[in-house]
Amino acid sequence: MKNLCTALFLLFIYTECSSQTKTEALLSLNKKIDINKLNNTEEDYNYLLEEVEFKNKKVIKLIQFCRTFKLCSTAYLLTTNEFIGITVNENDKSKYIEVSFKTNAIETQKINIRTEEHFKADPASSFIIFLEKNTPPTEVNKIKIAVVDLLKMYGIEKKDVLD
Repeated sequence: MKNLCTALFLLFIYTECSSQTKTEALLSLNKKIDINKLNNTEEDYNYLLEEVEFKNKKVIKLIQFCRTFKLCSTAYLLTTNEFIGITVNENDKSKYIEVSFKTNAIETQKINIRTEEHFKADPASSFIIFLEKNTPPTEVNKIKIAVVDLLKMYGIEKKDVLD
């Protein structure tokens, strides 16, 4: 009995100490993306994931900054509770991770990067994170897993295709 209590206590300590908080997960994913993001003269994207309060609920806000023109930056507010899938693709310039949701399930805002004003935009069904073409598959997979883990922390689960 004493060994069982000790084992349960150690298991509790391990789970408490080894699991990431939402803040730690956001910071870690931001860092992973920042290291591998696509960065060239034609398409220069920066990303910021943060927790915000939106309609009385804490949600993930992904901001995709670009410097191509004034209103090309977008904020994605993940208010939904399920996603359809996550895929990794590549083209001649980059690799990219696309996270798909139900049609028009993501609220979006366009951002004027000079004034930081947010303007209501059309809803979206996915968001894309562009990475350098030479990003190693292991790093891409780490980012993909971190995105899924973060979504789960906010109660956004993968929708079963049969539902």
